[in-house]
Amino acid sequence: MKHLFVCILFLLSLGAIAQQSDTLKTLSLAPVQVVSTRFVANEKRIPLSLTVMDGSRLQVGQPQLSLFESLGGVAGLFSQNPDNFAQDLRISIRGFGARAAFGIRGIRLVVDGIPESTPDGQADVDNLDVGAMRRVEVLRGPSSGMYGNAAGGVINLQTENAEEMPLIEGQVTAGSYGLQSYRLKSGAKRGKFQYVLVGTHNRSEGYRNRSQMQSSIVNLKLHYDFDSLTRLSLLVNYGNSPTANDPGGLTAAQVTENRRQVHPNNLRFLAGESVSQGRVGLTFEKKMGRSLFYARAFGTKRDFENFLAFQAAGAGTINRTFSGVSVQYQFEQNFGAFGYRFRLGTDFENQADTRRRFDNLTGTRGRLTFDQVESFRNIASFITQELTYKKLTFLTSLRSDVIRMEAKDAFKTDGDQSGSRSYARLNPTVGLSWEASTALNLYTNVGTSFETPTLSELSNNPDGTGGFNPNLNPQAALNAEIGMKLFLNRKIRFDVALFNVNVSNELVPYQVQGQAGRVFFRNAGSSQRQGIETSFNVLLGKGLSLFTNYTFSDFKYRTYQTTAGTFDGKTLPGIPKHAAQAELRYFTPKGLFGIVQLRHASEFWADDANAVKADGYNLLNLRVGWSFDSKQYAAGSRQYERKRGILVEPFVGVNNLLEAVYFQNIQINAAANRFFEPAQGRFWFGGLKIGIR
Repeated sequence: MKHLFVCILFLLSLGAIAQQSDTLKTLSLAPVQVVSTRFVANEKRIPLSLTVMDGSRLQVGQPQLSLFESLGGVAGLFSQNPDNFAQDLRISIRGFGARAAFGIRGIRLVVDGIPESTPDGQADVDNLDVGAMRRVEVLRGPSSGMYGNAAGGVINLQTENAEEMPLIEGQVTAGSYGLQSYRLKSGAKRGKFQYVLVGTHNRSEGYRNRSQMQSSIVNLKLHYDFDSLTRLSLLVNYGNSPTANDPGGLTAAQVTENRRQVHPNNLRFLAGESVSQGRVGLTFEKKMGRSLFYARAFGTKRDFENFLAFQAAGAGTINRTFSGVSVQYQFEQNFGAFGYRFRLGTDFENQADTRRRFDNLTGTRGRLTFDQVESFRNIASFITQELTYKKLTFLTSLRSDVIRMEAKDAFKTDGDQSGSRSYARLNPTVGLSWEASTALNLYTNVGTSFETPTLSELSNNPDGTGGFNPNLNPQAALNAEIGMKLFLNRKIRFDVALFNVNVSNELVPYQVQGQAGRVFFRNAGSSQRQGIETSFNVLLGKGLSLFTNYTFSDFKYRTYQTTAGTFDGKTLPGIPKHAAQAELRYFTPKGLFGIVQLRHASEFWADDANAVKADGYNLLNLRVGWSFDSKQYAAGSRQYERKRGILVEPFVGVNNLLEAVYFQNIQINAAANRFFEPAQGRFWFGGLKIGIR
């Protein structure tokens, strides 16, 4: 604890270094306008749990390798696996997504209005550049009434706009374990046209043996304003990760022997992946009096290759195309004291995967063992309505999804195992908010969600055959919630939410002997998730702010029986009962800044039987820097502004300052007791940003 006090005293001492200035901009915690409900609305009056973080929380003084660095600031959200880039970051919201074999599962991810999640519910973040993001909105709780399949929560990311961008900006970051990161940004607005271009290259040797990675990401955003009411946008993203090695899960004995070792099988079979993905999206928006017309179209191409740590069918490729079209209409009207608006739309999305598996001959592809073309088509229609009366806001959404999944078996030496499935789902969300005073809002909501198995989950048959696993069915959930939002004088914000989620046919991961790394799925009978989410943010003084959150999660199986046993009453694995974060931030008028972050997670289970436990941990992170912008500088009580200016921002930081020993990832229900992926120790980093504004 004394180390924490030393860090805080150092942070506060920065105030004595810089002179005070009348031009200091004061941070505000007042409610902001958000878009996650499909309406532009004040977050205070939305009857849903919502967390908003701006670009300063995402970027300042950070390596900007993944969202893990920032999302600890969201109550109800728990993330793992920031260091194994072969499996991607795993994010769960109220337990949704905790079971993911890789990437983000059960949570809808949207970037600039374009779905990053495939229609079957899988999102990979290897093509996301945190350094290009200006804001993230996290909607917590089942949201299929607004976003459809696998919407156990929503992460809505927005990239930077030209008016916020430097003309050109470069950043170099280096750190422990061979980290190198290079980023170049440019943005400008000329009349009706504006552009934003961001390119990033990352590479790292990794903490553990054979955990190297390298990736390159490019984002291009073009806007053309025909007039003040009409905008056309072109969004282009490309990511290429030729190397992402997987050191694999270890047993407890192997962890004790050497935390940094690669598992022998992962070394022998050269486990890892490579991936490239490109996406083009087009959005059009037209305002017409009280009406608004919105349309989007996009197409994504993803090529994926991996090698798992075993021979038989241990090498695979997936060639994926994912496209979609959406047309939406919004209308609003006031009727005396009543305000009413609705948004009506239809979505069509199509996903096609060509999946092949080969024997893994120590890192080279052997004979073909599986060849299947899989498709997932979703046609949806929805209506979201908002009715306001004085201090009351009533929000309701209703969405209908019609889904068709099909598998065409092209490997017929063991017979034709082609098949198909069809589902139709209707999901409502209803919420009510009451503005009890100018500072206090109370709200409640009820909503449902459903989650089909992904194509990858369905095609992983434990018996090794093709087609879809006939024993795997969709998961459904009912969420009820009450909450409070308190805003005091733009300087204090307090949020609390109490929720209960009943889940039927819970999708649960498991592994089998001899195929470590390949994850299979089965349905549990039912589970209940109850919890409390709180956040308390306060401006303590000029430039000094504190952001805190705490989550209590009591998630248990109600009915769940397999050949391995009966697990009624057992705690769901992969989620700590207690999770919290505190972040103290200080920015001086002369540009010096310091940030201290303390992150806590209690112990949690690694298996359904609650026989294997991962220890809890406390992480202390620290970063300091200096931001100088010559475009604006103070002289006495006057401020001058130049036409052009130079931005210089050096920064240094250290994560896990106290060298806590913990696991960055737990493989749930792992085979051969290979549950544990050790986390790195103390991690130093530093960087320099130089820009022309």
